[in-house]
Amino acid sequence: MKTPARLLSLEQFDKDLPRLRQSAALLERGAPREGWVRSLRQSLGMSMRSFSRRIGFKEPASVKELERNERAGTITLQTLKRAAEALDADLVYAIVPRKALRETVRARAREVARARVAPIAKSMALEAQGLTAAQIDRQIRELARELEQKPETLWR
Repeated sequence: MKTPARLLSLEQFDKDLPRLRQSAALLERGAPREGWVRSLRQSLGMSMRSFSRRIGFKEPASVKELERNERAGTITLQTLKRAAEALDADLVYAIVPRKALRETVRARAREVARARVAPIAKSMALEAQGLTAAQIDRQIRELARELEQKPETLWR
């Protein structure tokens, strides 16, 4: 059976995932308590006033708000990008999956398959045509394998 393009891209992403997770862990462990913007600004010896001019703020007090928002996690990516430019730095942004995408798809396919098979098995049992637990499990496994081939159907 030919592997769908979506699954190939998923597998390619999974191949890079260990390095991405390692980088994310390093960044998380190294994150300064006062936030990246303030830490970089102070390390460069840049005053709030100077930074304010470089980023295009009218008031240096806006820098304090920006730094507070970064620490609180309420800053926008656009503002962070502007701050990085003003600090002659790059903004690195990533969403790092907790586990391999293939595992996520496999687990979701099994969940969807279980939900689809359960009412059928229940109906058959009510009609005295019940399936054994092994037969139900086999049906779930087979349906899950089919669903994995079309991951776009798993998230409806």
